[in-house]
Amino acid sequence: MLELFSLRDKVAVITGASRGLGRPMAKGLAAAGAHTVLVARDAARLHAVRDEIIAAGGQATVLPLDLTDEAAIRDGVRHIAATLGRVDISVNNAGIINWQNVLDSDLADFDRIMATNVKATFIMAQECAAVMQAGQRGGRIINIGSILSTIGRARLHAYCTSKAAIVGLTRSMAAELGRDNITANVIAPGYFETDINTSLTARPGYAEAVSGVTPMERWGRPEELVGTLIYLASAASGFVTGQVIHVDGGIQSSFTFQMAA
Repeated sequence: MLELFSLRDKVAVITGASRGLGRPMAKGLAAAGAHTVLVARDAARLHAVRDEIIAAGGQATVLPLDLTDEAAIRDGVRHIAATLGRVDISVNNAGIINWQNVLDSDLADFDRIMATNVKATFIMAQECAAVMQAGQRGGRIINIGSILSTIGRARLHAYCTSKAAIVGLTRSMAAELGRDNITANVIAPGYFETDINTSLTARPGYAEAVSGVTPMERWGRPEELVGTLIYLASAASGFVTGQVIHVDGGIQSSFTFQMAA
């Protein structure tokens, strides 16, 4: 039964692999047996992740590139396909966020967020899907959304728009690529304890407020995202496509509040 979850002999490409949730997800893919291709701009950070994977007995390749550069993405994926012979799993995790009042927002900032969060995801998934289709072995596209893929949040209009777009893109790809045994799904994380969230948790009362509206009454641990990722990347989810799986401690689907003592 556990063989269903094995990624042995697979090649997985993951963006945003140098930090945040991308780092533990990359290490999880490698631990499950995949040769993991680490994509981000910071080559030094990527090499640090690769060294951790290799030290643990896994396989990894570093692919530093700017995800706002279409040619770099396409050339990078084609290089991986030529070098490693295949691409089986595409995990599109890289994303940026900016807090800004809607009336103060400028189009340049909106475009910047959409370019990284949506356009880069589309190009990477498109290019990886072409390799999967040519290989005729099927494949897995896993796009990382957010709890804000399905709900709104003040001062995050561009980010919410981008993460909602990820859902539409993924479901359309699922509808079109299913005949090639290529699945496409979204993981929608809630609030997780990562270095990227340090600025949020530093705000007085912020961490406690998030825990207060989360049914599990805590933030997620990064390793708690890995199981869902491996499930969607493996044969275990062979008939699952076009889905949004929330890994958020129940915050998206439940209403909770703390009563005063």
